[in-house]
Amino acid sequence: MKNLITILLLFVVANIAAQDLTLLHINAKWNTKNDYDLRGINNVKIKKAFLEDQKASIKQGITSVPVVILLDENGKPRGQWKADLSFKITIPKEEIQNRINTVLFESR
Repeated sequence: MKNLITILLLFVVANIAAQDLTLLHINAKWNTKNDYDLRGINNVKIKKAFLEDQKASIKQGITSVPVVILLDENGKPRGQWKADLSFKITIPKEEIQNRINTVLFESR
């Protein structure tokens, strides 16, 4: 019973901390067929944006699309995954989820 309560408390804390992380997916309108599927990634807010709709300063910092950026509560990048020459992100979702989990546990 004690272990069950501990596990439940960990889930509650993880869900509260999840409000502090954002996963930002930026892609170009012409490349939407290569959007990275973020379904199934947990403990983070997910936002999508088009490169064309961003300020010039943001556009200059993005060298390939799509790009997925993990931002903490202060807007500081904590992870980034870019497309390769095929204009696709080929890394597994587990890599992104592992980074999210690491950042969540570092903040405690």
